[in-house]
Order: sequence, then C-alpha cells, then structure tokens
Amino acid sequence: MDLVVERLGLYGEGVGRLDGLTIFVDGALPQEVVEAEIYEQKKHFARARTLQLLKESPHRIQPLCPLFGRCGGCQLMHLHYEQQLEAKRTRIVDALERIAKLDVVVDPCLPSPKPFAYRNKIQLPLSSRRRLGLYAFNTHELVEIDNCPIHCDLGEKVMQQIQQLLLNYPEELDMRHLLIKTAVHTGQVLVILVTQSDRPLTRLAEQIITSLPQVKGVVQNINSSNGNTILSRDYRLLAGQGWIEERLNDLLFKVSPASFFQVNPLQAEQLYKQVVELSNLTGKERILDAYCGVGTLALIFAKNANEVIGIDVVADAIVDARENAKRNQLYNARFIVGLAEEQIAALEAIDVAILNPPRKGCAALLLDQLVEKKPKRIIYISCDPATLARDLNLLHHKGYQIESVQPIDMFPQTMHVECIVSLKI
Repeated sequence: MDLVVERLGLYGEGVGRLDGLTIFVDGALPQEVVEAEIYEQKKHFARARTLQLLKESPHRIQPLCPLFGRCGGCQLMHLHYEQQLEAKRTRIVDALERIAKLDVVVDPCLPSPKPFAYRNKIQLPLSSRRRLGLYAFNTHELVEIDNCPIHCDLGEKVMQQIQQLLLNYPEELDMRHLLIKTAVHTGQVLVILVTQSDRPLTRLAEQIITSLPQVKGVVQNINSSNGNTILSRDYRLLAGQGWIEERLNDLLFKVSPASFFQVNPLQAEQLYKQVVELSNLTGKERILDAYCGVGTLALIFAKNANEVIGIDVVADAIVDARENAKRNQLYNARFIVGLAEEQIAALEAIDVAILNPPRKGCAALLLDQLVEKKPKRIIYISCDPATLARDLNLLHHKGYQIESVQPIDMFPQTMHVECIVSLKI
C-alpha cells in the first residue's frame, strides 16, 4: 500500500491510517509517503515495513551510526535534532490533552548540551565470539558494535580497550555483560563484569586496571538467573575501589555499581538548575524529596533551604545519600529508607515537595498524603508523559494549579523525554 505518515509513535515509528486502521511503519517520518508492506496485523492496528520511500521528509538526515535501524538503542537518529525536540514536546502535549484533559502551555523542549557522546553509562551483552554489542529493538538478537555515537568519549576509549582484552583473554570466559560507568567531570571510570558463575575474573580485572589508569575499580556481579534482568544484588570487588566520584553543580557524589545516576550529566546540571529556580526558595523552606536516590537533588537543594528530607525505598541508595551529605558537609539534609507514601504522614509541615518517580509514576496514596500536607509548591520531574498526565490530573483536581511545563531532552536520538512541571496551591 501507499501510506501517508502523519506522526511519530511512542517508539519513534511512523504512524498512518488506512481505511480506519492505524498502521505503524518502522523508520518512517511525518510528512513522508511510503510504499509499505504489513507484516503483523491485529484487530485495531497493524505493523508495516517500508518497501520504498515515495516522498521524503524535509527533516530526514543521514544517521551518524551505520547500525541505526538494527541496534535498538536509538530511534530518532534519522531526524534533524530540532525536529526531535519538537516531537518530544508534542508527546507531552498529547499526553496532557488526551489523558489529563488539561489545556496548558507546554514550553519548547530544552536541548541537550551535547546531542551525541552524552551518555555516561553503557550496558553491553557479550556474544559467543567475545564481541560486545547491543540488542536489536524489542528482540534478543545481539548486534555487535565497534563504537556507540551517544556514549561519552572516555567511556568509548575504555570500551574499546576492554574489547581487545576480551578477544585476547587466554582463559575460558564466563561473562554475560559489560557495564561501564563514567564520571565525565572527574575522569573516573567504574567497570562491572556480569557473570553467570561466581568464579572470579581477577586476571581480567587486573589487566583492565593496568591498561586503563582512568578505571578506578573493577567489580564482578554474579547473576545466575535466566531472566532479562542484567544485574543481581551480588557484587564483589575484583580490583581497585568499588565506586567512583562525580561532580555535579559544585557538589561531589559517590557513584557505586548499583546506584542510579543521571546518564546525561551535562543536561542533568541544567535540569537541577531549572528545578531550583522554579522552587523560588528564600532559604527558610522545609523540602521533601520523595524519590531521592543517592541524594543528588536533595543536596543541591540543601544549599538553598532550611531543611531537606529525602526518602527512597532502596536502602543502598540511602547509604550513599548519607555519605554524600557528609562528603559535601551538608548537615541540614536527612535521609529515610522506605516508601514515601508510608513515611510522609509522620513528617512535619512541608513547604516544597520534589517528585522524581520512576517510569510508573507516583503511587496514588503518596499524592493523597502529600496533598494533605499542603506544600505551597510541588515540582514534578517525570520520565514518562503518560504517568505524568495521570498524576497531574489528580493533583489538579485536588486544587493545585500548573504554573509551567518544561520538557527537557535527557536522551537525544531517542523518543524518551523528561519533563519538569511546577505546581502551586
């Protein structure tokens, strides 16, 4: 069939309609006309592949990566960056209108300081030929890679050196994944080797440390399960130290193997700056950070507030958060292990609440408990437009007004978009 592509779908695929049927077309862009062939049909939609591009979008560009379209890491590398930003803004607008029934102004998406070489973390499965790769989109098919254009420069150097060590390693190698975490501001790297068995890869770890002085530690993660989860909770130090330090917004943070840290640190600094500005602090406020992780945002706020309370369900993250508070000599921040919805009731009055939940959004109970505390301002940082819209709808009906909606591009070349929403009562 010949199909007119109207918009982008959730995963960066083109979307068109034919005889009332929604058709998702791999790799097609809005304003394009394609000759397409359906390869999967359901009751209400179908999936198709492009046979021929009949009319090309004026915003289509040549992807920087030769593996684009095979590797599943990027979805938008064939679209000009300015249009990527507009596509992400449109995702937020659509979700707020369709799910939350809210008609609000959505600001232009804030571009990343670096559209390429921005990621400070990469997870690479290992093929039977000891080649590192990434999975093709939505499959377990391994695509071997030589480099990754969105991975930071120092991480790339480490990855390519480790690839050579793996190819030349003289012993049998029980290894499933390689993880590389890079602190771009301090130039430190942490390497995690994921194995099926608990046989220590000490020799490989020592080779990595010797050949790459930027690598401060090599850790082994033993994961014998057959599921899709890459990491288990079993970490063992093989060489060097088991953590690195990164500097963000003039503060120093410990990054350990299991801790979450923003993967685009240059853009994270822009995000945190925006959140602090939106909070309009006088220095007298008590602030709640309901999903605080290792305390990054809580400690940035601690420099500008009277008191900050951080809550997170991950005990290891709270250990790191408390250590980060001491590291930066910030003693007006305290951290609690637990579910925010269970801990919030015992807290005293809150002036500003920071919500930065995972993709599933906030628990309804947390929002109910939070509204009872009546913070003057709520700053919601979202990584999923659909759950953001759901939660904003609830807060709006509880009396909170939306002041601003600021999309922010944390993941260039992909369809992911983060968003900062400021609400006041």
